[in-house]
Order: sequence, then C-alpha cells, then structure tokens
Amino acid sequence: MKTLRLIKMFCVALMMSISAGGAMAQVDARQIESDARDLTFEGRGPFGGLSEIGQLNRAWSVNTFYAVYRGEYPSQTVFWAIRREAGDHSGENSVVWADSRACPAVERVMKDMERLPAVRADAVRLGEETKNPGVVLDGTAHTFWNRWARSGRQDAMVGLEITGNINSPIAIWWAEAAENLADCWAVEAPGPGAGNRAN
Repeated sequence: MKTLRLIKMFCVALMMSISAGGAMAQVDARQIESDARDLTFEGRGPFGGLSEIGQLNRAWSVNTFYAVYRGEYPSQTVFWAIRREAGDHSGENSVVWADSRACPAVERVMKDMERLPAVRADAVRLGEETKNPGVVLDGTAHTFWNRWARSGRQDAMVGLEITGNINSPIAIWWAEAAENLADCWAVEAPGPGAGNRAN
C-alpha cells in the first residue's frame, strides 16, 4: 500500500513538472507571437499568421505572413513571404523565411488559407447543437489570425482569430502547409531577387 502511494505521488509530481515546463514554453511562445504581429518587413506589418505550441514536447513555431511589394504603382508587383520563428524546451530559437518567388508552394499555402471553412459561432445548449464535443486533450495548440478577413454578404472587413487543437481545420491546413514548405526555408530574409532556397 505504501509503495502504491509513493508511485502515485511520483506520477503527480512528474505531471506537475511536465505541465510547468509546458507553461514556461507557452509563455515564451505567446510573447513572441504577440511581438510578431507588429513586426514589420520593408515597412509593412504581417496580414496574418499561425502559431503552434506543443503541450507535451514544448516545441513551438510562430509563422507570420507578408505581402511584399516591388516597383511603383501602377506597375507594382507583389509576392508573399512567410517568417517562421521556432524553438523548443532548450530555449534556442531560429528564424527562417520562405519566399513565393523562389518557392511557389508559398502562394499555394496562402490560397489554401483563403479556402479555410467558415467558423460557426455557438451558444451553449441553444440552437444548433452537435453530438461531437470536439475536444482534444494535450496535442498542439494552434492560433490562426488574419488582419483583413472578410465576412457577410457585403464582404465586410473584419479581424479574425481562431484557436484550435490538432483536430481543427487550421491545424490540418497548417500540417499540410508545413510539408509543402519543407524545402522553401532560407535563413536570409527575402531580398530584391528571388534568392536561393535553404538546403
């Protein structure tokens, strides 16, 4: 009986240690995410982004999306860039970039983002209900935001933020995006030309 009690105490202590470590990683990543929303590139802020924070492995990434303009209006051109800052429990962070001029997958990822399914607001125990609670414990927390989203018949401009776990459409979209972007990352930020991909 005493041995069983000691095992239980050890398990509780272990879980508290894991939770505390995850919380510290989450605090760091959340602060980096908050700062990234105001991080300008060539004088322009990001139009959206997605962050992911592992609840158990404490790995995280903060991804911000930019439209980058070249030339003068009306012959101005635009390309898209993704800035990715990532880290884990070791405390070491890395920053890489993906440029749609060097990697067409960036543009495809942005187009897929525009096709994300609409979100249905829900009042608890009222109106349309679902039998599936849709809850996932642990997993990876995702936060997607878009500064100039559109809503309604008049295409009103709205700010949008969605949080979800690994079963959410934003997580499924980003998991596929991460695979497609795997060969796109470069250490240097996008320059005047298309540049080279990271190897």
